[in-house]
Amino acid sequence: MHFSASQAAGFCLLTALAWAVPASHRAAAQDVAPRPLAGTIIEDPGPLPAPLASFEGGLIQAGHCASCGTGVLGGGLGRLGGGGLPAADPLDPVGCPGPHCVPGRLNSHCPEHEGFMSRLLTGLYECLMVPDPCYEPGWRPIMDVGLFTECARPVSQQRIRMGSQQHMTNYTRNSFRMAPFPIGPIPGNPLYYVNSYANTYEASLYTEISAGNVAATFDVPFVLTTFSDNGSGGSGFGNMVVGTKSTIFDSEFLQVGMSFKSSLAVGLPISGLGNGLTSIEPGVLVGMKISEDMFLQLNFNEWIPFGGVPPYPGAMLIVSGSLNRKLWQANPAVPLFGAIEYAGYYFQSGGYMPYQTIASTTNIPFVSSSGNAYQQMGPSLRLFMTEKLDMACGAMFALNPGQGSWGDQQYRLEFRFRY
Repeated sequence: MHFSASQAAGFCLLTALAWAVPASHRAAAQDVAPRPLAGTIIEDPGPLPAPLASFEGGLIQAGHCASCGTGVLGGGLGRLGGGGLPAADPLDPVGCPGPHCVPGRLNSHCPEHEGFMSRLLTGLYECLMVPDPCYEPGWRPIMDVGLFTECARPVSQQRIRMGSQQHMTNYTRNSFRMAPFPIGPIPGNPLYYVNSYANTYEASLYTEISAGNVAATFDVPFVLTTFSDNGSGGSGFGNMVVGTKSTIFDSEFLQVGMSFKSSLAVGLPISGLGNGLTSIEPGVLVGMKISEDMFLQLNFNEWIPFGGVPPYPGAMLIVSGSLNRKLWQANPAVPLFGAIEYAGYYFQSGGYMPYQTIASTTNIPFVSSSGNAYQQMGPSLRLFMTEKLDMACGAMFALNPGQGSWGDQQYRLEFRFRY
């Protein structure tokens, strides 16, 4: 191989420059590890050096987040400016977000107080305005134990429920369960306008499709009804209920949700399978943590009917609650919960056809419902077998059967699968 004079001069110059670099720099360059090839496994480099491992208990804070320091109702006026708070102290995260607002650290504006009311108000502020670094919002088994009370937090699930309502009296009240004559059940005896009582048996498929804090619900029942005096009744699909559910407030102590249900007149009224009208039911769903093993569910719903046979349909307030407690567990993943449940139906208007002797069918009796209520209470049990599957059984008993009831005895058995 032959080089020209110019090529030989260039080669010599590059060689001289390379050897002019200090030896320490050449050694450092030789110690650099080669870049790993794609698909290779990189071994764990081991524990952090001592200066880093001693910082914040071994956790390196990468920075602060914009939402840190705000509770479920916000972080107070100090975040907006003009809130009357003093300028942020570098050692006190009053002006959060700031250098001291980091995940896992509380942002409290409340110093210690003396006196009952001061401590109470401070505790409420801490609960509602200051985030809990240990609480992760989500559905938990103890929140959703009741059979007659809904959970405040949506969860995607399917439920198969079987139930019965025994000895329903004044069952046409407000057209809530059944419509009155002439579109409702036919009288069982010419001397009486309605049957003395009715029994119903129901199997339903409930679907809840959740996306975060919002869910859509569908409930399709199949009903069998029997009446006391002549054994009449019928079977078929009952009124289908569709609705929505959402969580608007979520903390470890308190959850608040909203629900809205619409009942579609699918069931045949003359057989006692439906009430012959359309209704809506807006509601507020509440969950409250009492202790690690005890939880309270509350529902407040307003039932509003449209149509039917006037003047019988009427609005009512429905209040239900379930006090849940863990009773036993085969292991931490298989807990058994017990609950005491209550349901009250407070009639605001409307009325019903009483069970009584009549002279002729042209003289239609009417009894006002206003100021009365149906109330019931009973126990239930729920076993969570896996994180996706649980089963429950429970009963309700009328507390004031003299005014009538949706069943002196009510029983439910259900299976749920979450996905």
